[in-house]
Amino acid sequence: MGKKAKKEKFPNWFAMTGQANFEKHLKHLAGKPMLGFLQLGTYTGDASIWMLDNILTNESSVLIDIDTWKGSEEDAHEKIDFDEVYKYYTSRVEKYPNVFWYRKRTIDFLRTEERRYDFIYIDADHTSIGVLLDAELSWDLLKSGGIMAFDDYEWDQGKGPALNPKSGINAFLDRHKNELNIIDMNWQLWLVKK
Repeated sequence: MGKKAKKEKFPNWFAMTGQANFEKHLKHLAGKPMLGFLQLGTYTGDASIWMLDNILTNESSVLIDIDTWKGSEEDAHEKIDFDEVYKYYTSRVEKYPNVFWYRKRTIDFLRTEERRYDFIYIDADHTSIGVLLDAELSWDLLKSGGIMAFDDYEWDQGKGPALNPKSGINAFLDRHKNELNIIDMNWQLWLVKK
């Protein structure tokens, strides 16, 4: 099976819902040295490839990708073979020397991480408590003036607020309201840390 056929097998949710925000809010960082980006939840690496090709072009800048590549209980994941997703992801990013990926739970990575980041993208566990935990554990890792973005702010699978990210994101925003400025709110939510 060729790459084109394989790519079509996995939906490019990034192009459909997030790429415009990335272009709008990250383009001022393009080519800058010593940037650190952290992505929680990577799927096939569509956002990774875009960031590596368009923003993290300086050899001293790095992207850290964290994902279990096991999927979740979301309806959209039921028919996806995540071992295939992982193979596809690694085949796409292995040519970039400045991306490092870890196949583990975000909580396990964040509990021991000490680096500071210019940008953190949260798109892993979509439960309310899961996204809140990812945000809280990431907050101290985000530099002052750094950008944090949450994917799927408006996503709802119709199973109540505990199984959607919005209420967890809103709880995080309320808790840290004096420490951040919201810069965009649509399908995604983007903010800058004061």
